[in-house]
Amino acid sequence: MKIAIWIRLVCLMPLVIAGCVAPKVEEDLAKGVTVRQEEIDSLLVDLQTGSQKSISWKGAHGRMLQENLGLQQSRQTLVQAERETKRQWLTLVPRMAAFVNISEGLTSLADLETDNLNASLVGSFNIPNPFEFYASLYGAALQAQNARWSQELDERRAYTELYAAFLDAKALSAEKAAMERRGKVFSVDKSVDLSKALYSFEREKDSLERRLIAHRGNANRLLNTPGGNWNLTGGMPAVSYKNRYQNIRIGDDFGKMALNLYAVRIESSVMQTQRVKYQQWPTIGFGLSNPPIYSSNSNSDLSGEDFNLFSGASKSLDVTDIGGRQAIQDAETRLKFTREQLLMNMEREVARVLQIRKNYGQLMADERRTEAAMKRLDRAASSDAEIVLDDLESRSQLELQLIQIRRQIEQLDLQYLIWDERFWKK
Repeated sequence: MKIAIWIRLVCLMPLVIAGCVAPKVEEDLAKGVTVRQEEIDSLLVDLQTGSQKSISWKGAHGRMLQENLGLQQSRQTLVQAERETKRQWLTLVPRMAAFVNISEGLTSLADLETDNLNASLVGSFNIPNPFEFYASLYGAALQAQNARWSQELDERRAYTELYAAFLDAKALSAEKAAMERRGKVFSVDKSVDLSKALYSFEREKDSLERRLIAHRGNANRLLNTPGGNWNLTGGMPAVSYKNRYQNIRIGDDFGKMALNLYAVRIESSVMQTQRVKYQQWPTIGFGLSNPPIYSSNSNSDLSGEDFNLFSGASKSLDVTDIGGRQAIQDAETRLKFTREQLLMNMEREVARVLQIRKNYGQLMADERRTEAAMKRLDRAASSDAEIVLDDLESRSQLELQLIQIRRQIEQLDLQYLIWDERFWKK
């Protein structure tokens, strides 16, 4: 009798649960909105009043490796890919399943007794198709290797982004100092009309403020510190290709990681094509039949005679594609497209390397010309107040121009850095 009551309660449980779902969803969402509002209010306070905290390159790099969300996701992808290879082998491990069966009609549930229940433990043994098993292992190994290389590339890119953030901090600090010096120029002689220069100065000052805010947000993104206010300070590892940029060639010392990733993509496409071909072969099946390991209604003593090994081969025929010729042709076409697409990608990369080399040379020439112009201004001398103001304004503009030129050279250095295998092997 108690069992029948319990079964009725189980049958009514879905209706009870359904009645509780809607109010619970509304309550949890309301709480979530409140929490999000509190977080936004806290961020607003931090952005307006948060004090600045200094951090060195070593500290920032270590924190980024541990906390950066992109790197955490990349590492998790690698863990999952490596776990997939183990999972393929684990498919060979016998599976266990427990069952409780009720053998009684619904009209007789009130008279249900323990004799009507049958508990059993069943084990299943998987003997996979050897060709499919090999293909699965090979695919999992390719996926794991691709994840390793991708994770390494993600760390390189994060490194260069952090490096760029430190360079931005230095450039913005230099521009801020130059802007302050320009501000002092306007107080030298009030008799000169400075309205036009002041208007330009205020616009540049506003632009600098916006860039400072964007820089702060970028640093918080890299270090995963929403609301933070970091002062990226101190030296960084030396990175410069001024003496190498003309001699860089794609190969083992430069761009090998890109070649690795291209290779794994091609190999994955080849493997998919081979799997389509394997599928056209007869399917070899293996099986092992065995009685329940345990049953409450029967003797559970097992012996070798209770197990039967059987095998067979089968092949389904698609009358619309005899022999799978169309499926194979489609797979080979996809492989051809993949190879050609990667070849076009490589062409673009080679062209980009050549363009970077050209831009690097032009920027170095611009740097030399700007430095020479600043030296000429420094040697000039005049007692006329208006000429002095013009010279000071011109030098200030050249100083900002030189900062921008050097910043562009540093950006090209970082584009080289990602693919410089010698740097990452240190």
